[in-house]
Amino acid sequence: MNETDLINNAKHYIVQGQQLERKEPEVARKSFLAAAHMLVNASKSTTVTESKQRYVDVANALYWRAHAIEGSVVEEGSSDSEPDERIKSMLIAKPGTRFKDIAGLSDVKDEIKLKIIEPFKHPEIFKKYGKRVGGGVLMFGPPGCGKSLLAEATAGEADVAFFNVKASDLKSKFVGETERNIAALFKAARGQPNGAIIFFDEFEALGGERGTAGAHDRNFVSQLLTEMDSVGNKDQKILLIAATNLPWNVDLALRREGRFGVTVFVPPPDAEAREHILQLHLRDKPAAKDIDLHQLAGRTDGFSGADIKALCESATDIPLKEYLATKRARDITMEDFKTALSKRVATTQPWFGLAIRNLKQCPDDELAKQILAHAPSTD
Repeated sequence: MNETDLINNAKHYIVQGQQLERKEPEVARKSFLAAAHMLVNASKSTTVTESKQRYVDVANALYWRAHAIEGSVVEEGSSDSEPDERIKSMLIAKPGTRFKDIAGLSDVKDEIKLKIIEPFKHPEIFKKYGKRVGGGVLMFGPPGCGKSLLAEATAGEADVAFFNVKASDLKSKFVGETERNIAALFKAARGQPNGAIIFFDEFEALGGERGTAGAHDRNFVSQLLTEMDSVGNKDQKILLIAATNLPWNVDLALRREGRFGVTVFVPPPDAEAREHILQLHLRDKPAAKDIDLHQLAGRTDGFSGADIKALCESATDIPLKEYLATKRARDITMEDFKTALSKRVATTQPWFGLAIRNLKQCPDDELAKQILAHAPSTD
């Protein structure tokens, strides 16, 4: 067979494997292995260096996917069929966080509802209107602005299991181990009776550009692509969310429609949200009546939620240190906040500078549009 025939046959076997993975796992396993075999042969047929490497990478990912299915077939019905301890440690079976627990970010919440939660709850309606069910959302923005909390709240709103995954949970120095971990993660998610959200934190460490990566990193990006392409099949209820502070480092193939085709910028909190966050962090502290939360919210423009928490801690430390020295207790005052503010700046400012510099080197109209809309004024 020529290269075109081999690729077409590989696509056929991949689709067959995705459709049968839960109902007939042994047939699905053989389909993925057949597709891998076709792609290896295609890599030998092509004269294009980039295509040769891409075929090998996808073949490798399919091999590990077949390997994960083989384990589930062998273990079926035994106590060892549960996900290993590493995967178990990522799972929150019933997240208690909801959108109402997060201050502000109403536009972001609405986008997540439209793109993630509602398609999951009402797939037939979205299909009627020609909308694809599945895929994922890539949340990006400065650190400390609530991306992880939003992801957990999304799982709470959808009433599904939540896998909180960091790059360090999956990556391994041993050849093939990272791919095996990714396959095991998706296998565990498919096994959740009511569906699951897989949340990838620090996503740039997992989904970096393959063009600048070594063979080991390319393999697990290809494994991710293979697993993600199966999400959204009619017999799977898996939703995907990823978060990154460095969106320009994420492989473009992962950001195409059907994978993480929706990008959502998570900005620093607005004034109303900052006031709510200040109130939250002072709730259980001895705060004086002279503290003007509205004024503090106005003076913390650009602060992340983490910055505001740190500000409250710094203001609290002032009377606490006085008590340790004098044994005289007093409440936290507005003056304490003014002192703490004089020593702090918003940590989001350097991030915006870094983002703008990187987008000039690697232009991305959608990312640039969202970032520039929220960038602080340089006047």
